[in-house]
Amino acid sequence: MKDVSIYGAGLAGLVAAVNLAREGLNVTIYEREDEIGGSKDLHPSVHSTPMQPKETWDYIGIDLSSHFVKTDAYPNMWYNRKRLTLPPYVHNMSVYNVERGARPSSVDVRLFEIAQDEGVNFEFGRALTPDELAQAPPGSIIATGLYKEVYDLVGVKNSLTYGYMALSNWEKGKTGGAIYMGNFSVDYGYSAWINGIMYVLLFSRKPLNEKDLSKFKKVIRDVEGFESEKWVTADNGHFPRELRLFWKDKILAGTLSGMIEPFWAYGVVGALLSGKVAAKTWLNREKGYEDFSNFNRGFDKKLARKEKMDSMPFNKQMIRLAMLKARYNCWRHPEIINKPKDPVRWFR
Repeated sequence: MKDVSIYGAGLAGLVAAVNLAREGLNVTIYEREDEIGGSKDLHPSVHSTPMQPKETWDYIGIDLSSHFVKTDAYPNMWYNRKRLTLPPYVHNMSVYNVERGARPSSVDVRLFEIAQDEGVNFEFGRALTPDELAQAPPGSIIATGLYKEVYDLVGVKNSLTYGYMALSNWEKGKTGGAIYMGNFSVDYGYSAWINGIMYVLLFSRKPLNEKDLSKFKKVIRDVEGFESEKWVTADNGHFPRELRLFWKDKILAGTLSGMIEPFWAYGVVGALLSGKVAAKTWLNREKGYEDFSNFNRGFDKKLARKEKMDSMPFNKQMIRLAMLKARYNCWRHPEIINKPKDPVRWFR
């Protein structure tokens, strides 16, 4: 039985492990944290993502539909305190919420259980230093997430992300979310709730300060009635600025490989798909690379458009104008109203 080493027990690492274990391989995952679920400083968390569930489960070979819950409505979008009117075709879209972290209701724990059932071995509390990763066996899968030292080790261009996050108890049985744009971030803030918790994140690929957070707090308080005395700084993540499936004789997976939607930074579905891509690559390098290329064919164009927009003044007003144009196009051409226009469509 051949051995496979996977570094990182996030979504990509777990999906890769399950698929390779099912092929009869002896799989071991090495994880820097002491348990499944990622950093306790950042989780539990809730993520909203557009997705194509059936295609996703069919591709990765794992049905996670019990943990991805369709939101009550497509997330509302706000500009400061003004709710934006979205193009009519938005009503054709579906967004799903999923919990991350170490709670039993998280998708991480569910994947961990599936991996254990498939015979995957785990070693927690491993530092995963650059030296250890550099000396990892050939064919190892590196799926270590957002850590700068690993980006630097494998030479993937990246940029620092900035954020503030907060968590609160919320009404059980409710699933929803909203996106907030405004003069507090070149990106956005968002709220998402599921499994009795509400998670709020202010996110930016340019530096944030307390003044930005104060503005966002007022918006989230006025719109959602959300207040928290405990906001956590989340300035240690790094965002990939290029695609990379291979590093020397090793395979990259997850965000480290660039499998993230680069404009809005949706990352959950890309991580799941990336795990299967990594497993497929381990089994057949050419077929794995073909899938990697197909899934990421729009990455460079989207990233360039995002970075150009961020460099311009009034960039959020440009998004509002784009929405007005889209609504006008729907009025001019009613036939497009019923066509899907998902912002992230991994499967064509």
